Amino acid sequence: MRRALVVVMATLVAGCAFDTATLSMPNDFRNSPIQWTATYPGSYETLSNCIASQYAGELRVAPQVYPTVQRSSILLSSGSGADAEFQVKQINAASSQVTWQRATGLFGSGLSDRTARERADKCGGATG
Repeated sequence: MRRALVVVMATLVAGCAFDTATLSMPNDFRNSPIQWTATYPGSYETLSNCIASQYAGELRVAPQVYPTVQRSSILLSSGSGADAEFQVKQINAASSQVTWQRATGLFGSGLSDRTARERADKCGGATG
């Protein structure tokens, strides 16, 4: 399962054609409030893969997977710096928590809180 996730993430990254070393955080990013947090059934790997794939081709996507601690970070950018981030972590054998945070004042198409929540809900199987 982990090998498959790494292959899928590598494919996404290759398809996005960017260098993660140049994807930096804006000054206020980590000081911005968390916009929402939700819990979904499933593994952090499955949710991370689904969320990252929804943004591929629309925004620059930089997934970072940390299997030893069962969590991931998916940085999104419409320019040269990271504009938003999904953090996904396994909270028990059956569910994972997704947190959404964006730089203050950024509301571009895929960067809106509502769009981010809708995409996470879709990946988590939530119906609305």
